[in-house]
Amino acid sequence: MSATPARVKSLIDELIQSITGLTAQEDPENFNLCRDFALRNFRGYKFGRTNQFDVRSKLDGLEEKFRVFNRDDLADAFRSRLNELPSLTSGFTPEILSLFLSLSDRPLQNSDISDLELLARPDVPKELTWEDIISDDPMEGEIWEDVDFGAESSDEWSDDGYTRPRSRDEFVENLRNEAEDRKRNAPGAGDGDTDYRASGVEGFMAQGDEGGLELLKKAQYWSEKVLPIEQETDVSLASGGVNNISLISELQAMREVIFMLLGYPCLLFHKKPNDATLLVDTADAMKRFALSHASLPAFRAILSWYADKGTNINVIRTFARSKNSTTDFPEHQTFVASVWDKLAILDQHLIKLEELLLVGNKGLDQIVSVLALQGELEPFLAPYDLLSDVIVELPKTGKPPADLALQHLECLFRLACRLQSIGDQISFKFITDIFFSCLRTYLRPIHQWMESGELRKDDKVFLISKTRSDEEVELGGLWSDQYSLRKDASGALKAPVFVHAAAARIFITGKSVVFLKRLLEHDIPSSAIPLQPQPVGAVDIDLSTVYKNGEYLAPFSDMFAAAFDKWINDRHHSVSSRLRDILYQDCGLWKSLDAIECIYLCKNGHLSDAFSQAMFEKVDKGVQTWGDRFLLTELLQGVYGGVACVEVDRVRMRAKMEGMKSLRERRRTVKMWKGLELNYVLPWPIMNVIRKESFEMYNNIFTFLLQIRRAKYMLERLTLLKEDFRFLGESGEGAIYYSLRHRLLWFANIVYYYLTNLVLTPQTTHMRQEMARAVHVDGMIQAHDTYIQKIKDQCLLGAKVPAIFPSPRRPHSADLTVKQLAPIHQAITSILDISILFSDAHLAHSTALKTLDAPNASIHDISVFISSHTPRRRHRRRQKRTGEPRSDNYLSGSNSDSEDYEEEENFEGMNSYISFENEAYARQIGRMSERFNTLLEFVRAGLRGVARAGVMPHLEVLADDLEGPGRGGGAKGD
Repeated sequence: MSATPARVKSLIDELIQSITGLTAQEDPENFNLCRDFALRNFRGYKFGRTNQFDVRSKLDGLEEKFRVFNRDDLADAFRSRLNELPSLTSGFTPEILSLFLSLSDRPLQNSDISDLELLARPDVPKELTWEDIISDDPMEGEIWEDVDFGAESSDEWSDDGYTRPRSRDEFVENLRNEAEDRKRNAPGAGDGDTDYRASGVEGFMAQGDEGGLELLKKAQYWSEKVLPIEQETDVSLASGGVNNISLISELQAMREVIFMLLGYPCLLFHKKPNDATLLVDTADAMKRFALSHASLPAFRAILSWYADKGTNINVIRTFARSKNSTTDFPEHQTFVASVWDKLAILDQHLIKLEELLLVGNKGLDQIVSVLALQGELEPFLAPYDLLSDVIVELPKTGKPPADLALQHLECLFRLACRLQSIGDQISFKFITDIFFSCLRTYLRPIHQWMESGELRKDDKVFLISKTRSDEEVELGGLWSDQYSLRKDASGALKAPVFVHAAAARIFITGKSVVFLKRLLEHDIPSSAIPLQPQPVGAVDIDLSTVYKNGEYLAPFSDMFAAAFDKWINDRHHSVSSRLRDILYQDCGLWKSLDAIECIYLCKNGHLSDAFSQAMFEKVDKGVQTWGDRFLLTELLQGVYGGVACVEVDRVRMRAKMEGMKSLRERRRTVKMWKGLELNYVLPWPIMNVIRKESFEMYNNIFTFLLQIRRAKYMLERLTLLKEDFRFLGESGEGAIYYSLRHRLLWFANIVYYYLTNLVLTPQTTHMRQEMARAVHVDGMIQAHDTYIQKIKDQCLLGAKVPAIFPSPRRPHSADLTVKQLAPIHQAITSILDISILFSDAHLAHSTALKTLDAPNASIHDISVFISSHTPRRRHRRRQKRTGEPRSDNYLSGSNSDSEDYEEEENFEGMNSYISFENEAYARQIGRMSERFNTLLEFVRAGLRGVARAGVMPHLEVLADDLEGPGRGGGAKGD
């Protein structure tokens, strides 16, 4: 297409303007870009025209097919239309015919010749002409004769045929004269045409009933001034001042009452300024109006009763008409609409009463009585009094408009419960009608949330709010971070009281639907099973569904709770249990729990030993790259690569280095293993159940177990030299060595056994059972969170508990009221540090003995060895320099590595002090034994204190087991 036709360009311009809104005048640059783009696509058009000969061949073949199958009638009709086609052809006829052929569906079987009759155009009705009208109704007779409009004119004809028009004054004067003549003369018996001509404009004016008008005015007593009494007055009126009082009939009083109840102005009652209260002005009305057969106090009393009822009705009308009733909250709008419905029923009832007063009942006269009207209206107006009380109480709560939009639901519910309990069936049905009408509107967003997991946009009333958008929330926090229950400042749920019991299920069901949609987006097979939503019309709860038998004997609160609970369950669709099964089966929840138990809780002891000993050997050899995150991850993946439940690609580990401390300094304490961070990345659906906050506790447990393994590793590799067998006596070094080593090993094994066999294994089994019994995801999360809290406390890693702890320096001193489990854990860690110090001291001593006993050792070698192990008593020098007293309080209460406790400094000299004299080595072992005994007593006393407090009584057994065999059989020191 070398040149684009102008018609195509104009069409392109219109297309661009309709789609983009751009015009060549307002934005020529962008408009030209869009036009060039469209023209390039038209020029690059690669589809050719339809082959007209191919289309013609197919049509001929179709005709032949009809004849072969003995459908000549269809073939003849088809051929006749093909013959007419050339006269109707256009430039796109082949394309149109090709489209018809493509859209045809088995024309031989589905075509019926009788269907062509439907294509016949109906006959167009013949247009009506004046000739037809005149032929039916000729224009003959007097009515069609020409009228001489100047016949009655008083003007004379001029010679040229021109009549002088009359002035306006002359015309008006003529009409006035004719009217006066008609008033003076009685109407004659002339024909109609003569009367019509004589009447002029007055002939078109209807004569009013002056007498009836005067009677109507007199009947409107409210518009008359106060008139004196013209007849004898009853003695009962004397106290009211009979000089200026008007007597009204009882019928007029009843109409005044009805006007007042309908909200119309009247004389017997008046309204306070800027208020809805109606009053009977005794200083005015009682001196102006009275009943001829009633005393003024009695008349005032009955009017006061009507005024109280009218005040309540006026409160309702004022509320319905106020600006506050036109809010943006559908729940409040429904309440206002229900109030209007009840007011309409009241108005209809009052209008019927007024009609009975005027025309009677079935032609019979109605007895007029204000007292009878009171007796008839009292049961009918009683529910309106209750409704006005509800409306008056709403603003007094002081809540924001969003909360007030639901406040009426709770007030109506409580009122309905009270009315049902006292047996007021009329008011009960009245209030429940309004309540269930408002409830239907309130249930619609609940139904939408439970069916599709969607919330209304900018909804400030619904009990569930969206805290984060889909883009902001992480998949691992989809269940707990995106939606929340709407609560006030005090933590109370922002919902009517009857919803509180079911709020959790409503919340969980909607979140389950949202979760299933996300699973479907990530191609989880089981989540693709479609839900079967309930129809929107089935979301109603009314009085008939609450009381199916029609007897209102059972409490309304219980019956409504049962009906509402059934409504929730009918819309639950077992979504929660279905999501639970998907997490179990498709997402691999059990497999993830197995992996966590295997990696973090060291369920497989062989693999845990292989991994931990590989790290311990690198640390003891002084390999500086032992903490490289790639090497640690590779080591961990290599150890657990053969375990079926562990996906090694999800395992990561890294070590945090502690400032400028060297590896030699850090290896002297088990606290160095706190820097290890083990991370097992779970699938995002499982992360919503096992939340990332739980992995901090898993890491702490893993670290605690690794610290115990470190102490056992250091103790188990020690052996007694054969040269020391001569010192195995009661005071020999061998006895000191074996005693302390045995007690340290006993302590480490008992604590490890307690953590694994008495805490982790049974608690994990119990957690799995609870999780299997959970009916929804929140139950699974609760089961796991409870499990984490239990193992946190029972592994001595928990928070504050009331316990009785004796002082480490004075084991039998006064009791303390509040302590922590953390000091017990720190004391256990200090005992594990003693194991490392003991191992280092013994290895240094053994190395010294081997060096001195070597046959080829020279004096130079011995002097070099001694100089390399010169004792460093920095702590003692610091005491002498600062004058600080030596502290035996080994527990500072701090959890930080930089301020662990003072016993680390107390052991500093001991760590590096190595003597070749047997007395010095025995002194070191003795100090370690004393420190171990002190810390052990502290741990046992702390455990017993917690057990006595009733928090964890099983710790009493652990305290007894830690006592161990050979109590008090250690070295006595220097």
